[in-house]
Amino acid sequence: MSRRRAWTIPEPDVPPHLEPADVADLDDATVSAVDLTGAVVPGLREAQVDGSDLSRIRAGSARWERVTLADCRLDGADLANLVWRDGSLLRCSLREVRMTGALLARVRLRSVLLEGAQATLTTWQGVRMRSVVLRGCDLREATFHDTVLEDVLLEDCVLSGAQLSGLQCRDVQLRGCRLDGVAGVGALRGARLAEEDAAALLPALARELGIAIGG
Repeated sequence: MSRRRAWTIPEPDVPPHLEPADVADLDDATVSAVDLTGAVVPGLREAQVDGSDLSRIRAGSARWERVTLADCRLDGADLANLVWRDGSLLRCSLREVRMTGALLARVRLRSVLLEGAQATLTTWQGVRMRSVVLRGCDLREATFHDTVLEDVLLEDCVLSGAQLSGLQCRDVQLRGCRLDGVAGVGALRGARLAEEDAAALLPALARELGIAIGG
């Protein structure tokens, strides 16, 4: 019997002592060990933030261009309707974040924990995820375009009505997820599913194959 894999993401390496920072000074800058807790971040461009606390930031409907966040906490952040293009999330935690309607385009996620995220109606376009755990996330009606998942766990996530046809899966596992009404299930080729998850996909598979179920 194969051993159940323990999916763990290390906590971001945030120093215990942080300096306050002015959001207006972040554009075209690299900063580290700063405290941006609760800050309003309407827009960012060409910014790199390392080893910092961005918990509860308010970036609803913001525009971010070429922003890199490394070893940062974004727990409790409001990222609803954020448009983020050409960026990176490296060794970050995002717990209980609000991402409803967000668009991530060509954003790279590596060693990231997304836990309890409200991410309905999100669009993931050209995104690359590697060594990422999505746990307890609401991804209803999310859309994936040209998105690659490698070494990724989706656990207890809601994917009802999601459009999966733009996914590529490499070493991906789904556990306890809601998959009713998903489209493009063929994109899960190569993923591993718990038995109950696989059973929930049967109607979608039959629909895509043109198979009628029932008398």
